[in-house]
Amino acid sequence: MNTVLFDLDGTLHNSEKWYIQACCTCIEAIRERELTNKEKDYLVGKPITKILSEWFLGQEKEVLLSFFTHYEMINHQIREYVGVYEMLTELKARGIAMGIVSSKYRRYIVQELHNTRLLPFFDVIVGLDDCKEPKPNPEPLLKAISELYIKPEDCIYIGDQPTDVLAANAAGIECFGALWGEGQKEKLLSASPAGLLQNPEDILVINRIRDNLDSASCSSYIEIT
Repeated sequence: MNTVLFDLDGTLHNSEKWYIQACCTCIEAIRERELTNKEKDYLVGKPITKILSEWFLGQEKEVLLSFFTHYEMINHQIREYVGVYEMLTELKARGIAMGIVSSKYRRYIVQELHNTRLLPFFDVIVGLDDCKEPKPNPEPLLKAISELYIKPEDCIYIGDQPTDVLAANAAGIECFGALWGEGQKEKLLSASPAGLLQNPEDILVINRIRDNLDSASCSSYIEIT
């Protein structure tokens, strides 16, 4: 492994909750009612374009502008998860290339990474508007590895949602599910990840497990599926 690709929302940043808040505020204002818990759960891990095409066909532009307005009022509150900065610093020191593959619009990815001081770590960024198809389609991940001039087997992908795992599997990239943010064990397992990570620093020992080195000490950090 010489490259690690990351999802952003719910994996590196605590941004998922702010995305959901903006979605709810926008949609509830248009529908003039509160969303049910089931509807709110459905929003998690889905790009805004998918929600628009399913719930607001013919009103996409109007609803999207409303979402942007609400999101930009609160996204300055986004922070990285505890341990993420230190983990990225260590990967960089080891000479590991890194990238972001997210279902968020590129301008927000860059803005939020800048705000959390994480932007300099990444060699490639692929956002929602960089591809025709979002995850779980493999196109975003394939675009990232193409820009890095690497093969799927040369990297891993870290994400918190089943769509991340499905996209990586389809691209031939080994994927590990992140449980320290928005990731839920049972949901991730349903998509067949290579393993589940409890903390950001667990990423640092993946190669040791692959090489069967010190597997006893690693087993408490990573659950291999």
